[in-house]
Amino acid sequence: MSSQPRPPNFIIFGEMGVGKSSLVNLIAGNQLATSSSGTQSCTLESTEYPVTFSDPRLNVNLYDTVGLDSPSMNSAGYLDALVKAHELIVSLKNRGGVNGLLFCIKAGRVSNTVQQNYRLFFEFLCEEQVPLALVITNLENEPNMDDWWTMNKAHIEKSGIDPVTHVCITTIKGYKNAYEARYLESRAKVLNMLRELSNNDACSVDVSSWFARVCKKLREFLVPAKGLGRSRQKMLQMLTKRCKLRKEDAVQLLQRIDADEERLGT
Repeated sequence: MSSQPRPPNFIIFGEMGVGKSSLVNLIAGNQLATSSSGTQSCTLESTEYPVTFSDPRLNVNLYDTVGLDSPSMNSAGYLDALVKAHELIVSLKNRGGVNGLLFCIKAGRVSNTVQQNYRLFFEFLCEEQVPLALVITNLENEPNMDDWWTMNKAHIEKSGIDPVTHVCITTIKGYKNAYEARYLESRAKVLNMLRELSNNDACSVDVSSWFARVCKKLREFLVPAKGLGRSRQKMLQMLTKRCKLRKEDAVQLLQRIDADEERLGT
């Protein structure tokens, strides 16, 4: 008897309060994840949710990451969250790779924080190697949820966000199941999107060569900027100019990721 193929892996990311845990529950069809009601996340670790269906070919592994708030905050929390996200991406390389990133945002104007988180997670951590799907939530009051994309596609593109696919959904049923029909419609759309993404080969971010080249030695941070290698300087520029991190935070982030690489032996 042949064994079932390994379920595809999907990483969910976005700011706190956009409905990441609710998206997990929508996909699962039951209450797997608990939404955080606090102003700060209680843990920086990602949470794995294996979701099973009657047809095992549809099974998926979901990884709900810590909510990413403004990269400009003067706190180690944001950097810790990014390091944990990087650690997850590294670990999944040995578990079949990543089939897709599910970037959750609330319907509305795309803020600077949303753009910066997209760049940090998709461009920096995943090197644009992993297909990204945009999940727009909070659309239960729209006459037609998909109309949001028609009206805002140009704004999304202008913001520099380039998903391979998208879904406009609600993750709530509402009081007395007022939005149940849209909830079920949303679940069908998300499951169809996951099936399509699962049809493609999983991606493994080549962290071994990337960080070995960019973050070779921790002591490089102790020399003047002009003495930094070209790869290191390029990465610092990306974090400070494109991702809008302060230089000291960018340096600290690379230090932490460098230490993480050594610990994981990659």
